[in-house]
Amino acid sequence: MTTFINLSYSTKHPGVARLERAYAFAQIVVQRLQQESTYAAALLMFGALSLIASIYDIVDASPEGQELGAWVVLWTALFLGLFTFAKYCKRKLAGWLVIEREVRMWHTPLTDYRVMADLLNANSRQQ
Repeated sequence: MTTFINLSYSTKHPGVARLERAYAFAQIVVQRLQQESTYAAALLMFGALSLIASIYDIVDASPEGQELGAWVVLWTALFLGLFTFAKYCKRKLAGWLVIEREVRMWHTPLTDYRVMADLLNANSRQQ
């Protein structure tokens, strides 16, 4: 007689699954903060700086054996905070440059009559 045994084992380590969920949650939080105004970016930066300051206090108070791990956490938090803030600044600067280019493009016909005449001729040909 044949019997079948169906065992269901998890294919992921529980710690890895928790870490992936935490990383996904952090990405969602960062995306929401980046969609908001500059105040949200400043709040994110101040939060990262306070985290770095608290880690630095832990480094000073820790015994000699745990100091290396605390320094690794400190520099990781510092670089992640700076990287997130730099991405936000880069996106805002790119948007500002696009707007500035469009303003200059539409300001040119107002100051140069030849460009305005070309635009009016092109518009009359379309109609």
